[in-house]
Amino acid sequence: MIQVQESPDSNIVEMTLTGSVTAQEFDDTLAQFKSAIERHGRIRVLEDIGELDTPPIPWSKFWEDVKFGFEHLSDMTHVAVVADQGWIAAYVKMLNPLMKAEIKHFYRAELEAARVWLAQAS
Repeated sequence: MIQVQESPDSNIVEMTLTGSVTAQEFDDTLAQFKSAIERHGRIRVLEDIGELDTPPIPWSKFWEDVKFGFEHLSDMTHVAVVADQGWIAAYVKMLNPLMKAEIKHFYRAELEAARVWLAQAS
């Protein structure tokens, strides 16, 4: 399941991901992100990742996910990745120097700290 929510009066978009995502949910999520980018120009993103199924998104959507990420590299200024999985923390650390956005990992117990970090980001 995936849920996307925009914070009122800001360019912060929160995404919560648990289990797995259907192709339709994936398409709807990309549309919501594109809409937020069109409205705000650049956005700040919070990804709250719970327990995931394998694969978390349909195999047929992996290329679209990668393509979206590259097409919108400059449209995200800060990304807070909230997850307890060690492999996600390592992935964030590996990606950080490659991304234009500042990307930071938080554990799920630090969800509010991630929100504060995004709110204070400029």
